[in-house]
Amino acid sequence: MIGGTLFLFLIVVLVLSTLLYNFSTASSSYNYQIILITQYFMAAFKTHVAGGVIVGGGCAVIATTVFHLNPIQVVSVFIMGIVGGILPDIDSDSGKPLALIFETVSVLLPVLLLDKLPLGKQLSPEFLVSYFVISYLIINYFLCAMIKAMTAHRGIIHSLPFTVLTAEVGYLLFLPSGDRVATMIALSVFCGSLAHLILDELHSLSFKYMIIPVVKSSFGTAIKLKSNHFFPTVTVYFLLLTVTLMITMH
Repeated sequence: MIGGTLFLFLIVVLVLSTLLYNFSTASSSYNYQIILITQYFMAAFKTHVAGGVIVGGGCAVIATTVFHLNPIQVVSVFIMGIVGGILPDIDSDSGKPLALIFETVSVLLPVLLLDKLPLGKQLSPEFLVSYFVISYLIINYFLCAMIKAMTAHRGIIHSLPFTVLTAEVGYLLFLPSGDRVATMIALSVFCGSLAHLILDELHSLSFKYMIIPVVKSSFGTAIKLKSNHFFPTVTVYFLLLTVTLMITMH
């Protein structure tokens, strides 16, 4: 039941994306106003956000009807689906999408790691201010610069192993809330990230006369198991193995 529902939502993402893409690549002989509207909505980042919303919404429905999570937990599942939908673009070179992704991560990650610090309940105002400001600066600037230096767009970050890695990290971060919550978070992040890869592959196709598919050179660069760069690929697989062992030993 769960697998069928998720498959249905992924199909919806694919169909909607294909339809929009067909319109956005339409020839000039079609209604000019329609083309302008579809081109506006076909910005890649907006498409990925929309895919994340659809997948996150589907996972939220499952979290409610199957896992019977409370409203706050369901909202978290929905949000993490959106995060998963844009997360592979952390390897983008520049632009507002990259800044938005890292600003989001620099806020969410310190919050999720706060209860794992060996401080008990001794959380003074001065500690919280220092902790969140320093974490924000490190993630948003140092970590961002390091990832940009180590990766290329549509490299190993756009791959199936990285998608599994993000889901497993999501599981570990939410495990204090219980196995059911952690499982739904992992599922939401995984499906959001997978939808991102599928949409990227769809955008590697153009349609001549809105019917005949034409494969671009970027086709096959999103859904893959490795990149052309050795060190980033080995790093992701090492992290994946490490996090998998942490989950199995928990």
